[in-house]
Formats: sequence, structure tokens, C-alpha cells
Amino acid sequence: MGQFNQCKVCSSTKLFSAVVPAGGFAGSLLPLALWHGPRYEHIICAACGYTAWFLSKEHLSLVREKLQRVE
Repeated sequence: MGQFNQCKVCSSTKLFSAVVPAGGFAGSLLPLALWHGPRYEHIICAACGYTAWFLSKEHLSLVREKLQRVE
């Protein structure tokens, strides 16, 4: 999912990850799928606490299909 090997804030390489469900109503904070909500990979810097979230790749087509593009 997320593809970086150093913190974008402090340049530390002490990064940790966890894959978690989105949570919220019907398992999703995003209105993508009613019964099977997306998963996110969290990348967390152990030096400064910066956290990045990446949506699971299998849900990216639903983002393009169901959400409004920012122009």
C-alpha cells in the first residue's frame, strides 16, 4: 500500500505500519461499499508521530466511480 521508507516530516526511517478497517457505519468512513468497507494501511513515524493513511488498492476503482473528483 503506502510506499515510502522515510518520514516526510523528520526524515526518520523508524516507520511502523498496521492495516486496519475504516470503521464507522457499515464498516466504512467512505461511502464506497455498503457491506465491505475499505481497509487502510497506517504508516507511523516512531520519531515524531507523523501518520499517513493509504486506502487499500482494491477500493481505488470505487473511489473513481463513486466520489466526486476535485478539479
